[in-house]
Amino acid sequence: MAREKVELDAKGLEEAATSAAVQRAVDALAEKVATIVRGQYHMVEGVPGDVPLPVTTHSGETTDMRLNRARASVTLAHPSGKAVQAKHGALTKAAAQAGLRVKG
Repeated sequence: MAREKVELDAKGLEEAATSAAVQRAVDALAEKVATIVRGQYHMVEGVPGDVPLPVTTHSGETTDMRLNRARASVTLAHPSGKAVQAKHGALTKAAAQAGLRVKG
């Protein structure tokens, strides 16, 4: 039985990883994570009334230009966001629920 030789096309893989279709899929997944976080109903503490913790998504942003690929981020956009993540793991749990592999 003959073995087939497989060669990866690095340029082709880079083009696929940076394509608009892949970016749309990554953006949709980030929005899914954000929706799950919003559904956890974390509130801003110390504010009168029930003010939900703001959750934002950002598409394709990075400070490292060497990372040439589709990317998105989900942010707890309030000073108390770090505390909510530390205490409840809001982003970590939402990412896992969205089917992402979470590693520390």
